[in-house]
Amino acid sequence: MTRIERNCCVCWCLGWLPDGTPRPCPIHPSQKLTKSHSIHCLNMHRRLQLPEMIVDPLSFLLNKLPRRTQHSFQAVLPWSLRWPTICTILYELDYLCHDKIPPSPPPYVGQRFLEWLPNVSR
Repeated sequence: MTRIERNCCVCWCLGWLPDGTPRPCPIHPSQKLTKSHSIHCLNMHRRLQLPEMIVDPLSFLLNKLPRRTQHSFQAVLPWSLRWPTICTILYELDYLCHDKIPPSPPPYVGQRFLEWLPNVSR
């Protein structure tokens, strides 16, 4: 995980917003860019493939990040699929918090974490 990715994760978990106050969402100007609005605005439930009953899907997954290298295919596969999506969402959220429409994410977003995960063959 890069320093920037780690910083975005920590800021999300702490509920950090630039200047400490919600601003209008660049995509939906009539809405304030709060944590709950960003969850709906960025379609986090659908993109992370989690049910709507999970109030904060991003924090839910970040709290499940592995602390040690995983050695089974069943433990690695969900992260190899979800981590790039998590990083893309955090990338988009960073732009929205700075009053900008997010461009396409850079290629290989989240690559360092994926490289940390072992290649476990089936």
